[in-house]
Amino acid sequence: MRLLRAASLFLFAVAPVLAQSPDQLYTASKQQLDVTKVILAQQARWNTGDLDGYVSFYKNAQDTEAVLGAPFLGLDAIRKAYHVNFPSRDAMGAIEDSEVTVRPMGENFALATGKYHLMRNKKSGGDATGTFTLILEKTAAGWQIIFSENT
Repeated sequence: MRLLRAASLFLFAVAPVLAQSPDQLYTASKQQLDVTKVILAQQARWNTGDLDGYVSFYKNAQDTEAVLGAPFLGLDAIRKAYHVNFPSRDAMGAIEDSEVTVRPMGENFALATGKYHLMRNKKSGGDATGTFTLILEKTAAGWQIIFSENT
């Protein structure tokens, strides 16, 4: 299992870069790998129906922002918005992130972008696809999301 997780992590971190230039060897930085681990852990929480665990990757600060159709500021408002938009396990469905790219923005910040595919039955809203943008900050608690937008 550990080997499978490491292989998945490696593919998420390097696949976008390898697609750009097949003649160059690319090694993801520790920062890129650490941020990718957060995205994978968040996806795993979603897929087990743990919405509060999913939201726990956001920084608990008044200026943390999530754009979920409309902007929400602060962890409490973000948590409430997720619970309103995804009131049940069926409404959550299962999510698969792809084409994840992590760009360092100094030592303590990173930009992560990618695509998501939300799979759920028609009664629960049907499938949805789109893109996501995250800005993460390295804190004493680890890498935390300070801004997110799903389109």
